[in-house]
Amino acid sequence: MLRNKIKYLILVLIAIVLLGLVLVAADAPEKRNLQNEKQLFKTVDDGPIVETDVAWHKIGMLWQRVTNYAKMGDDAYTNRTPSCDWPGGSGNSYLYRGSMWMTAKIDGKVCSSQSESNEFAPIDSIHVFTGDDAVVSEEDTYTKYYDVKAPLSSGHTPLGVEVTEKTYAWSAGFVDDFIIYEISIKNVGIDTDDDGYPDTDRDLEDFYFTYRLDGDVSKLADWGAEGSFVCWDDHVLANGFYDPSASWWDSSPWDWVKLFPFMNSQIERDSTIFETLKTVPYDSSMMFMWDGDNTGYDADNGQPDDFANPAADGTLQTPGFLGLRVLKTEPQLTYHSYKTCHYYNDPETDVGSWDLVIANPSYDAIEFAGQPIPYAYDYRGLLTLGAPGTFKAGDSLKITFALGVGCNPDSGGIYSLLEFINIMDVAQYIVDNDYSMDVSALMAPAPVVEVVESYDANNNFQGVKINWDNASEQHSSFKGYRVWKSAGKNASTGDFNWEVLDTYYPDSSGSWPPPSISKSNASAYSITDNDVKFGFFYYYSVQAICEITDPPIGLTETNRMDASSYVPITPTAQANNTLDNVKVVPNPYIGSANWNNPMPSDGNPWEHRIIFFNLPSDATISIFTLDGDFVNKITVGEGAWVGDGLPESSEGVAEWNLITRNDQEAAPGIYMYVVKSPSLGSKVGKFVIIR
Repeated sequence: MLRNKIKYLILVLIAIVLLGLVLVAADAPEKRNLQNEKQLFKTVDDGPIVETDVAWHKIGMLWQRVTNYAKMGDDAYTNRTPSCDWPGGSGNSYLYRGSMWMTAKIDGKVCSSQSESNEFAPIDSIHVFTGDDAVVSEEDTYTKYYDVKAPLSSGHTPLGVEVTEKTYAWSAGFVDDFIIYEISIKNVGIDTDDDGYPDTDRDLEDFYFTYRLDGDVSKLADWGAEGSFVCWDDHVLANGFYDPSASWWDSSPWDWVKLFPFMNSQIERDSTIFETLKTVPYDSSMMFMWDGDNTGYDADNGQPDDFANPAADGTLQTPGFLGLRVLKTEPQLTYHSYKTCHYYNDPETDVGSWDLVIANPSYDAIEFAGQPIPYAYDYRGLLTLGAPGTFKAGDSLKITFALGVGCNPDSGGIYSLLEFINIMDVAQYIVDNDYSMDVSALMAPAPVVEVVESYDANNNFQGVKINWDNASEQHSSFKGYRVWKSAGKNASTGDFNWEVLDTYYPDSSGSWPPPSISKSNASAYSITDNDVKFGFFYYYSVQAICEITDPPIGLTETNRMDASSYVPITPTAQANNTLDNVKVVPNPYIGSANWNNPMPSDGNPWEHRIIFFNLPSDATISIFTLDGDFVNKITVGEGAWVGDGLPESSEGVAEWNLITRNDQEAAPGIYMYVVKSPSLGSKVGKFVIIR
């Protein structure tokens, strides 16, 4: 009897906990960590529904997550993966979430299926195709989802549509800032016997497609997702609108840029930049978001205008424009409306969605809210297209659009806006030519690069050698080479601190040819960088400079992060056959050491490191306090850092992240270390930690 009572109490407690979780979820704001979607879908066994799946495009300057449940990007608050990260690898995210609404009338009743309400379920995994398997781009993806059954959504009336999503990405320098999405929508009917499969045809009246862009421009991995400098100054606009009767309007549909002091100051400094912008016609197919000024929040450098988030040193942390352009629709759809909403007035019902984006077919202007300049909110932009007539059972629609980030990292503002327009023009060219643009035919391949440590005859370190091949020169577009070096990442923007080591360009002031080498491998050229130190991270890339005349791209370069041409390295000593030369650096260790991780985050958490080098390849290092307390143990080849794209450690080096065996930070003080080598014996030394 007692055992039964205990079981009963346990069941009651479980029920109470589950009820509490449900209530918490119900009260949570619309923006929440939805990582549990994966687990929820895995418990579903309804007809064709499969497990959730995600994949990433990481071959260009724009890194983006694709899903098989109708959401673009990664809306997680922690452990966020690339979500329109620009530049790729920086962790600087321009997108909180891209989503779709599909709205129609069923027997006169408004019904809407929406991504952010979990009203689409996956019915296929994500298939990624590269190399010879990629049909359209360098990296194609394919997946399917539908709204016939939505196990994560309650009270939903499905439209009965099945969506095939394809995405295309490239690595070449002139096509690496955007990803093309091809969304095919088929009216497959509804499920009347609740087995998950459509079994009954149904026509849809007044069908509309809406893309909802929620940028949160922009957040680094270690920034709070709802910070004032992340989402509360995300301005959004479609340039299909202008109002000559407005007080701010002068003579151009782009006059709204003058409402922002940052961009207006650019016009005052360089009047030609606005004249260039005025030559661009307004376009109902495009909308974009950017990091404007939050008038209630100063920039990190103290100035009141925080447009593009200037860091303490003035570096623009979020200078890009995120946006999309609809490139093609089949059959031809009409551009119905562009609307702006924000965190406090998101529509909560299907009828509310209809009233916002469909009932009033017009294009919103910059939202003023009675303020002297556009008011700061957490905005969303909604661009809606309408299908003429009835969307009949069995019929299909196809909508192709490009999602990308245009950025001039030094100037931002209008310069980034023009860059965004330029990349959208390239995307339009690709689709207009039915993807027949062969990037490999237009542009030389990226050089194949190797970076190696250089030692003299006495095994003294000399620097690093950057070697590359000359295959790019066989291409008709080839014009020269540019060698880049980064000594780390910028703590403000997350981008590499790239600088040009040298340019080799026959038709300019750059020298030609690069220094040649004669080797048995494929390398043809080599230069040496002597300005390097043990233990520091360095990143190198050699670009082929090309000139493309048709289409009129002009001069461009191969992708700096191309897998062939980008090489990270941390110079270290080779393995030693003696313990006499073991060294610890830095010693003393100071908490502000400039090789600390500038951007610790969930995906790249290490902050501190001490390096032991000139070690034998079989060494272990035990660390103790002066009182003899054991602190931790490390081995040769062990690195302190964690994260993508970081160089590997070598056989003569071991690193400690200053974390004790009890997962605590090591306290300031003097420490003893004991190096043990089965082949060479042991050695004892000391080092100092200063916080």
